Amino acid sequence: MNFADTAIQLLLENKPLLLFLVIAIGYFIGRIKVAGFSFGVAAVLFVGLGFGALHPDMALPDIVYILGLVLFVYTIGLRSGPSFFASFKKSGLRDNLVVMGVLVVSAALTIALGKWMGLKSTLTAGLFCGSLTNTPALASVVDILKHSISDPTSAAARELLAEPVVGYSLSYPIGVIGVIFLFQMGIRIWRIDFKKEAAGTAEITGVSNEELEHINVFVTQSRFIGRSLRDIGESGELGEVLISRRLPYGSSEIEVPGPSTILRSGDTLTLVGLASELDKCQQRLGIPTGRDLSLDGSSVSVRRIFVSNKAVIGKSIRELHLYREFQAIITRIRRGDVDMPRRLDLTLEAGDRVRIIAPKEQMKNVSKYLGDSYQRLSEVDYISISIGIVLGLLLGMVPVPLPGGGTFHLGFAAGPLIVALILGKIGRSGRIVWVMSLNANLTLRQMGAVFFLAGIGLKSGYSFYSTFQAAGFQLIALGAIVTLATALLGILLFRLVFNMPYNLLMGVMSALHTQPACLAFANEKDETGAANIGYATVFPTAMVMKILLAQVVLGW
Repeated sequence: MNFADTAIQLLLENKPLLLFLVIAIGYFIGRIKVAGFSFGVAAVLFVGLGFGALHPDMALPDIVYILGLVLFVYTIGLRSGPSFFASFKKSGLRDNLVVMGVLVVSAALTIALGKWMGLKSTLTAGLFCGSLTNTPALASVVDILKHSISDPTSAAARELLAEPVVGYSLSYPIGVIGVIFLFQMGIRIWRIDFKKEAAGTAEITGVSNEELEHINVFVTQSRFIGRSLRDIGESGELGEVLISRRLPYGSSEIEVPGPSTILRSGDTLTLVGLASELDKCQQRLGIPTGRDLSLDGSSVSVRRIFVSNKAVIGKSIRELHLYREFQAIITRIRRGDVDMPRRLDLTLEAGDRVRIIAPKEQMKNVSKYLGDSYQRLSEVDYISISIGIVLGLLLGMVPVPLPGGGTFHLGFAAGPLIVALILGKIGRSGRIVWVMSLNANLTLRQMGAVFFLAGIGLKSGYSFYSTFQAAGFQLIALGAIVTLATALLGILLFRLVFNMPYNLLMGVMSALHTQPACLAFANEKDETGAANIGYATVFPTAMVMKILLAQVVLGW
């Protein structure tokens, strides 16, 4: 027995070794960039296909990829829930409807091309998933096929399950490259100036790319003298600007102002907000002063605190009553890598880092109340996540009637995703906190993705080569047509019909293709973060639509 046979036999007898070897090699290859492009986590699928082609039994138990799928879509839904429902306000509803329409056209085009070329519906469904680079949609197709066969271990069943994976893997690369190519062409054709685009984006989203700053103001304007901060805040005269410190006239003690604080002539205030808003507020309140209250030694303390206490996660800043309990206020919230201005209706999430201003003697109490435990942020509440997944799996089992007769199931992919979107929006139900910290969410999501991709790649690898020989180049060409037609239709609609700023447009189109690599390209071209807003606005809709449409393509 030569070395190759020995290695294959070793992998056949040790499936955990096989799983993590595929993941390790796939991740390594996925990080390699060529002309700015990389496969990312999808490389795990291609490595799995390669190993699976070595032997007909080079496959993992189905529970591996099913578990990975469920974790992957559930964590996506939890994270996307709030932005999904919020996106239906203002232009978000329009954008989601356009995305739905474009995806329906894309599915119809894929079906037409598949019929014209005489392809099996399994290959056509995989082609649709790969052209639009959507792994959960592929998973839903595989899930339906798995439930339609009596003996999943037979050679015929293995070949059937491999067909959509082959269609996906052959059309996936152009599904990424094609969109990025059209983005670059649009930048050149329309001669995009991203500084000008940023102004239009702020008008649409209400979110500026400006960083939070602070200034100090000497109160002189009579219209504010003798009024409480509650009255001023309710009038909206200061917009989103926050007063974080106050030095009363004639006093040497800096204080943390609250809703009942009355402004007096000669008070010195520290204002926190966006630079453009600060200038306006300073002119309304009085004159700028060179005295920086944040540098003065006083009884007031400033600290960044991690939100980790389950009792406050999922509550709005207004519901915390920090000033009433501790004479403390939140001035900024850092979520992930982004600083956000404080809004009273903003809901706190696990892992948020809040900037607190409070009397020194109260800071320890505030810290205890909010949690401030980095270790707890990495913990997963397996009670809430298990209940949520159970609800999702039960929903996935419910038969949904189709027009003209017949039914389909949401399955392991769409069921957990829909439930997670709802739970992510709810945030908490009594003592049960549905959401988790960003770190824990991303960890579980990545683990789910690699388990699914490795499992399904190994399962399909042996049938890959024969299918490629029969229709490989044909599938690549058809996948390119679907990708380019879908992306071009979306770009033209959003740019020419709705006059959407190009940085926001790239985010929306990246979400339509559910492709992080395209989003990364957009963020490289434009550093304002506008693409991320567009991505979050339509991503959940695009995800759910492609899962459902992939099943329609399969059954057509």
